[in-house]
Amino acid sequence: MEPEFAPRYSPEERRRRVLVHGVLCVLLLAALYWWVVPGFKAFVPEAPCEAVFGVPASTILLYAALVGAPLAGAVLLVMLTARTSIHAIATRRYPPPGHKVFRRVKVKRGWQAVAFALMPAMVITYLCILSGQGMMTAHQLAREIDRSADCSSEQAPQRKRDQQPPTGSRGRERPAGSQRSDGL
Repeated sequence: MEPEFAPRYSPEERRRRVLVHGVLCVLLLAALYWWVVPGFKAFVPEAPCEAVFGVPASTILLYAALVGAPLAGAVLLVMLTARTSIHAIATRRYPPPGHKVFRRVKVKRGWQAVAFALMPAMVITYLCILSGQGMMTAHQLAREIDRSADCSSEQAPQRKRDQQPPTGSRGRERPAGSQRSDGL
């Protein structure tokens, strides 16, 4: 008995799909690099002393990184693989009938097909468990940061004053030792 292989994309379809996905990836990475990362870098130093809807911003950052990121990955995997996996389990054939592939793939049947279809579910389960562990870690870290953050009203203006150079009345720097002529 000769093995059965899944239908393949034509070379033109492969190029088109790779080009579309490549352009989407480049646009997403460009948005992250030039929009999200600079905003994140500007927000992080002030996060312990800022509040968003009454919640410390540092707590929001911790929960976003340790809980939100794994959950976002799990949701993305569900959106990308659930339809194919459910169809493969229902037909007990992987790849499912009518599903095209990029390279030569031997069709698996029976328990092997179900095992291949359940692999994304195992990764999704791992990401959900990781998110639960991240929730406990984020809670502990948020409590420590809240206890150690020094956000007194005297500290914040001092920090802003230290970052700005001394300026004159028109925005120019005053030479060292010079006095203002208006007597102030």
